Amino acid sequence: MKTKFFRVARSGKTIDGREITRDQIDQMAKNYDPQKYGARVWLEHLRSVLPDSSFKAYGDVLALKAEDDADGNRVLLAQIDATSDLVELNRKRQKVFSSIEIVPNFDGTGEAYMAGLAVTDSPASLGTDMLKFAIQKSQAQNLFSEAIEATDGLTEEKPDLFSRVKALLLGQRDTADAKFNQVEQSTLAIAAEISGLKSDLQNAPDRADFDALKLNVEDLTAALAKITTSLSGEPQTPERGKSSGQSNGSLTDC
Repeated sequence: MKTKFFRVARSGKTIDGREITRDQIDQMAKNYDPQKYGARVWLEHLRSVLPDSSFKAYGDVLALKAEDDADGNRVLLAQIDATSDLVELNRKRQKVFSSIEIVPNFDGTGEAYMAGLAVTDSPASLGTDMLKFAIQKSQAQNLFSEAIEATDGLTEEKPDLFSRVKALLLGQRDTADAKFNQVEQSTLAIAAEISGLKSDLQNAPDRADFDALKLNVEDLTAALAKITTSLSGEPQTPERGKSSGQSNGSLTDC
Protein backbone atom coordinates (compact mmCIF):
# COMPACT_ATOMS: atom_id res chain seq x y z
CA MET A 1 0.00 0.00 0.00
CA LYS A 2 1.47 3.32 -1.06
CA THR A 3 1.16 6.17 1.47
CA LYS A 4 1.16 9.93 1.21
CA PHE A 5 4.32 11.74 2.27
CA PHE A 6 4.53 11.98 6.07
CA ARG A 7 7.10 13.40 8.48
CA VAL A 8 9.77 10.98 9.66
CA ALA A 9 12.34 13.40 11.14
CA ARG A 10 12.80 17.03 12.16
CA SER A 11 15.97 19.09 12.41
CA GLY A 12 17.24 19.86 15.88
CA LYS A 13 17.96 17.92 19.04
CA THR A 14 16.70 14.38 19.41
CA ILE A 15 15.32 13.12 22.72
CA ASP A 16 18.61 11.33 23.45
CA GLY A 17 20.69 14.50 22.99
CA ARG A 18 21.95 14.01 19.45
CA GLU A 19 21.24 16.46 16.65
CA ILE A 20 19.86 16.20 13.14
CA THR A 21 20.99 19.21 11.14
CA ARG A 22 19.08 21.05 8.44
CA ASP A 23 21.82 20.13 6.00
CA GLN A 24 21.41 16.44 6.80
CA ILE A 25 17.66 16.70 6.18
CA ASP A 26 18.27 18.33 2.78
CA GLN A 27 21.02 15.87 1.87
CA MET A 28 18.89 12.82 2.67
CA ALA A 29 16.02 14.19 0.58
CA LYS A 30 18.33 15.07 -2.32
CA ASN A 31 20.43 11.91 -2.30
CA TYR A 32 17.81 9.24 -1.78
CA ASP A 33 17.66 6.84 -4.70
CA PRO A 34 15.96 3.45 -4.17
CA GLN A 35 17.73 2.13 -7.25
CA LYS A 36 21.11 2.90 -5.69
CA TYR A 37 20.33 1.90 -2.10
CA GLY A 38 16.74 1.23 -1.12
CA ALA A 39 15.72 1.85 2.47
CA ARG A 40 13.35 -0.76 3.87
CA VAL A 41 10.88 -0.45 6.73
CA TRP A 42 11.83 -2.38 9.86
CA LEU A 43 10.31 -3.09 13.25
CA GLU A 44 12.27 -1.18 15.92
CA HIS A 45 15.39 -1.18 13.67
CA LEU A 46 15.73 -4.96 14.10
CA ARG A 47 16.40 -7.24 11.13
CA SER A 48 15.91 -10.97 10.74
CA VAL A 49 17.24 -13.28 8.04
CA LEU A 50 13.98 -15.27 8.27
CA PRO A 51 11.19 -14.03 5.99
CA ASP A 52 8.43 -15.16 8.38
CA SER A 53 9.98 -13.56 11.47
CA SER A 54 8.33 -10.72 13.39
CA PHE A 55 11.40 -8.71 12.41
CA LYS A 56 11.04 -9.12 8.65
CA ALA A 57 10.77 -6.07 6.40
CA TYR A 58 7.45 -4.24 6.53
CA GLY A 59 7.74 -2.19 3.37
CA ASP A 60 9.99 0.04 1.30
CA VAL A 61 10.76 3.75 1.19
CA LEU A 62 9.77 5.04 -2.24
CA ALA A 63 10.81 8.69 -2.00
CA LEU A 64 11.96 11.45 0.36
CA LYS A 65 11.51 15.21 0.34
CA ALA A 66 12.35 18.11 2.66
CA GLU A 67 10.37 21.19 3.64
CA ASP A 68 9.93 23.69 6.47
CA ASP A 69 7.20 23.21 9.06
CA ALA A 70 5.09 25.97 10.61
CA ASP A 71 7.77 26.60 13.24
CA GLY A 72 10.56 27.01 10.69
CA ASN A 73 12.15 23.62 11.39
CA ARG A 74 13.42 21.57 8.46
CA VAL A 75 11.51 18.30 8.25
CA LEU A 76 12.06 15.13 6.25
CA LEU A 77 9.03 13.50 4.67
CA ALA A 78 8.87 9.95 3.32
CA GLN A 79 6.55 8.04 1.07
CA ILE A 80 6.48 4.30 1.68
CA ASP A 81 4.99 1.18 0.17
CA ALA A 82 3.69 -0.68 3.23
CA THR A 83 3.05 -4.41 3.41
CA SER A 84 -0.28 -5.81 4.61
CA ASP A 85 1.43 -6.79 7.88
CA LEU A 86 2.33 -3.16 8.58
CA VAL A 87 -1.22 -2.06 7.77
CA GLU A 88 -2.52 -4.67 10.20
CA LEU A 89 -0.11 -3.52 12.93
CA ASN A 90 -1.29 0.03 12.40
CA ARG A 91 -4.93 -1.07 12.60
CA LYS A 92 -4.12 -2.42 16.08
CA ARG A 93 -2.48 0.96 16.94
CA GLN A 94 0.95 -0.63 17.32
CA LYS A 95 4.26 0.89 16.13
CA VAL A 96 2.57 4.04 14.87
CA PHE A 97 5.64 6.34 14.81
CA SER A 98 8.79 6.31 12.71
CA SER A 99 12.51 6.49 13.35
CA ILE A 100 15.12 6.96 10.63
CA GLU A 101 18.55 5.40 10.15
CA ILE A 102 21.09 8.00 9.03
CA VAL A 103 24.46 7.29 7.42
CA PRO A 104 26.33 10.60 7.99
CA ASN A 105 29.00 9.95 5.35
CA PHE A 106 27.40 7.80 2.69
CA ASP A 107 29.72 6.11 0.21
CA GLY A 108 32.49 8.60 0.94
CA THR A 109 30.44 11.55 -0.31
CA GLY A 110 30.56 13.44 2.97
CA GLU A 111 26.77 13.75 2.84
CA ALA A 112 23.98 12.07 4.77
CA TYR A 113 21.78 9.27 3.46
CA MET A 114 18.71 7.62 4.95
CA ALA A 115 19.46 3.89 4.89
CA GLY A 116 16.43 2.60 6.76
CA LEU A 117 13.14 3.51 8.40
CA ALA A 118 11.76 1.83 11.51
CA VAL A 119 8.26 1.76 12.91
CA THR A 120 8.30 2.25 16.65
CA ASP A 121 6.33 3.49 19.61
CA SER A 122 9.31 5.52 20.90
CA PRO A 123 10.67 7.85 18.18
CA ALA A 124 13.96 9.62 18.86
CA SER A 125 13.24 12.58 16.60
CA LEU A 126 10.62 15.09 17.64
CA GLY A 127 7.72 16.07 15.42
CA THR A 128 7.19 12.80 13.55
CA ASP A 129 3.76 11.95 12.17
CA MET A 130 1.65 9.08 13.42
CA LEU A 131 1.15 6.54 10.67
CA LYS A 132 -2.44 6.07 9.59
CA PHE A 133 -3.93 3.82 6.93
CA ALA A 134 -7.50 3.91 5.68
CA ILE A 135 -8.43 0.25 5.30
CA GLN A 136 -11.95 0.59 3.95
CA LYS A 137 -14.76 3.04 3.35
CA SER A 138 -17.12 3.52 6.29
CA GLN A 139 -20.12 4.32 4.09
CA ALA A 140 -21.02 2.81 0.73
CA GLN A 141 -21.46 6.25 -0.83
CA ASN A 142 -18.14 7.59 0.43
CA LEU A 143 -15.28 8.19 -2.00
CA PHE A 144 -11.61 7.64 -1.25
CA SER A 145 -9.55 10.80 -1.40
CA GLU A 146 -6.22 11.99 -0.10
CA ALA A 147 -6.60 12.65 3.59
CA ILE A 148 -4.71 14.91 5.97
CA GLU A 149 -1.26 14.06 7.28
CA ALA A 150 -0.17 10.45 6.63
CA THR A 151 -3.57 8.96 5.83
CA ASP A 152 -4.09 7.48 2.41
CA GLY A 153 -6.72 5.30 0.75
CA LEU A 154 -6.06 1.66 0.07
CA THR A 155 -6.71 0.91 -3.59
CA GLU A 156 -8.16 -2.51 -4.28
CA GLU A 157 -6.90 -4.14 -7.45
CA LYS A 158 -9.53 -5.58 -9.81
CA PRO A 159 -9.22 -9.29 -10.70
CA ASP A 160 -6.98 -9.81 -13.72
CA LEU A 161 -8.32 -11.12 -17.01
CA PHE A 162 -7.21 -14.69 -16.29
CA SER A 163 -9.07 -14.72 -12.96
CA ARG A 164 -12.21 -13.38 -14.60
CA VAL A 165 -12.04 -15.99 -17.36
CA LYS A 166 -11.52 -18.83 -14.87
CA ALA A 167 -14.50 -17.64 -12.83
CA LEU A 168 -16.56 -17.43 -15.99
CA LEU A 169 -15.66 -20.97 -17.06
CA LEU A 170 -16.19 -22.53 -13.63
CA GLY A 171 -19.30 -20.62 -12.67
CA GLN A 172 -21.51 -20.69 -15.77
CA ARG A 173 -25.15 -21.26 -14.91
CA ASP A 174 -26.91 -19.91 -18.01
CA THR A 175 -28.98 -21.58 -20.71
CA ALA A 176 -27.42 -23.41 -23.68
CA ASP A 177 -27.38 -20.41 -26.04
CA ALA A 178 -25.81 -18.16 -23.39
CA LYS A 179 -23.22 -20.82 -22.56
CA PHE A 180 -22.00 -20.99 -26.15
CA ASN A 181 -21.78 -17.21 -26.30
CA GLN A 182 -19.77 -17.03 -23.05
CA VAL A 183 -17.44 -19.86 -24.10
CA GLU A 184 -16.75 -18.05 -27.35
CA GLN A 185 -15.98 -14.81 -25.50
CA SER A 186 -13.81 -16.67 -22.98
CA THR A 187 -11.84 -18.39 -25.74
CA LEU A 188 -11.17 -15.11 -27.52
CA ALA A 189 -10.16 -13.42 -24.26
CA ILE A 190 -7.74 -16.22 -23.34
CA ALA A 191 -6.22 -16.20 -26.81
CA ALA A 192 -5.69 -12.44 -26.62
CA GLU A 193 -4.16 -12.73 -23.14
CA ILE A 194 -1.76 -15.46 -24.29
CA SER A 195 -0.66 -13.29 -27.20
CA GLY A 196 0.01 -10.35 -24.89
CA LEU A 197 1.86 -12.44 -22.32
CA LYS A 198 4.08 -14.02 -24.95
CA SER A 199 5.06 -10.52 -26.04
CA ASP A 200 5.76 -9.58 -22.40
CA LEU A 201 7.95 -12.68 -21.99
CA GLN A 202 10.35 -11.34 -24.60
CA ASN A 203 10.70 -8.08 -22.66
CA ALA A 204 10.67 -9.40 -19.08
CA PRO A 205 13.25 -7.34 -17.11
CA ASP A 206 14.37 -10.08 -14.74
CA ARG A 207 14.07 -13.78 -13.96
CA ALA A 208 11.24 -13.35 -11.45
CA ASP A 209 9.11 -11.46 -13.95
CA PHE A 210 9.94 -14.02 -16.65
CA ASP A 211 8.91 -16.97 -14.46
CA ALA A 212 5.65 -15.28 -13.43
CA LEU A 213 4.72 -14.47 -17.02
CA LYS A 214 5.69 -17.97 -18.17
CA LEU A 215 3.41 -19.51 -15.54
CA ASN A 216 0.51 -17.35 -16.71
CA VAL A 217 1.08 -18.38 -20.33
CA GLU A 218 1.11 -22.08 -19.36
CA ASP A 219 -2.10 -21.72 -17.32
CA LEU A 220 -3.88 -19.82 -20.08
CA THR A 221 -2.73 -22.27 -22.76
CA ALA A 222 -4.07 -25.18 -20.70
CA ALA A 223 -7.40 -23.39 -20.23
CA LEU A 224 -7.67 -22.71 -23.96
CA ALA A 225 -6.92 -26.36 -24.77
CA LYS A 226 -9.63 -27.45 -22.34
CA ILE A 227 -12.18 -25.17 -24.01
CA THR A 228 -11.18 -26.41 -27.47
CA THR A 229 -11.60 -30.05 -26.39
CA SER A 230 -14.96 -29.27 -24.83
CA LEU A 231 -16.23 -27.47 -27.93
CA SER A 232 -15.20 -30.34 -30.22
CA GLY A 233 -17.69 -32.61 -28.45
CA GLU A 234 -20.62 -30.14 -28.52
CA PRO A 235 -23.36 -30.35 -31.20
CA GLN A 236 -23.33 -27.62 -33.82
CA THR A 237 -26.88 -26.59 -32.86
CA PRO A 238 -27.77 -26.43 -29.15
CA GLU A 239 -30.44 -28.89 -28.07
CA ARG A 240 -33.90 -27.52 -27.42
CA GLY A 241 -34.49 -27.12 -23.70
CA LYS A 242 -37.27 -28.94 -21.91
CA SER A 243 -40.61 -27.19 -21.80
CA SER A 244 -41.11 -25.13 -18.69
CA GLY A 245 -44.85 -25.10 -18.97
CA GLN A 246 -44.77 -21.41 -19.79
CA SER A 247 -45.65 -19.81 -23.10
CA ASN A 248 -42.74 -17.38 -23.08
CA GLY A 249 -39.77 -19.78 -23.46
CA SER A 250 -37.18 -21.30 -21.12
CA LEU A 251 -36.74 -20.23 -17.53
CA THR A 252 -33.56 -18.35 -16.70
CA ASP A 253 -31.65 -19.17 -13.54
CA CYS A 254 -30.76 -15.72 -12.18
